[in-house]
Amino acid sequence: KVTAAMTLPAGVDAATVTIPADLTPGTVAVDTKTGEIVMLSVPTEDGMLIKVEGSAKLVLEDRSKDFIDTPGHWGEDAIDFAVAHEMFNGTSETTFTPDGDMTRAMLMTVLARFDGQDTTGGETWYEKGMEWAKANGVSDGTNPNAPITREQLVTMLYRYAGSPAANGSLDSFSDAASVNSYAANAMQWAVANGIVNGSNGKLNPQNNATRAEVAAILMRFCEMGK
Repeated sequence: KVTAAMTLPAGVDAATVTIPADLTPGTVAVDTKTGEIVMLSVPTEDGMLIKVEGSAKLVLEDRSKDFIDTPGHWGEDAIDFAVAHEMFNGTSETTFTPDGDMTRAMLMTVLARFDGQDTTGGETWYEKGMEWAKANGVSDGTNPNAPITREQLVTMLYRYAGSPAANGSLDSFSDAASVNSYAANAMQWAVANGIVNGSNGKLNPQNNATRAEVAAILMRFCEMGK
């Protein structure tokens, strides 16, 4: 374990720092006082990049999981990242099911966890996440058990980010015209910030998003510092 103490100068409330260390994608920064994971802690080639609010003492811990169905998968690193940050759980103790469809309920719950919300309890496993998503304008909560499409995924993430200015262009993608109007700004923002890269020159906006794809998008979202 690597431990680091960061004291911010007077008048500085937030900072981004890098703690030098040799890390795996499943390494996270943990606040030693609260025991909570710092969600905006991202392993890089130089060490752990962390956005902190106020002074803190942190310890770096490898919380990778040994899933039997992720070694060699294109999304292995992103899956390790998302699971270690407790955004995701596996589909069992030993499997993640990376190519399985993500549902709208799953994403609402993941984003609520990312926001530091307690999603346990409720009449359904996703009730708390759905209530949070509706209250914060992330989703209207409809069709929670339906698979989520790539453009729906990006739109929820965009709303969570505060619907920032969308300055990107989709002209380089051959299926740009198939993006629904409600998702256009969100997709432009995601492409401009490297959150969505497309595949073979296509965005495939109506394709269902897989669990591995969501993990990769969430990791890229963290890399941009929310």
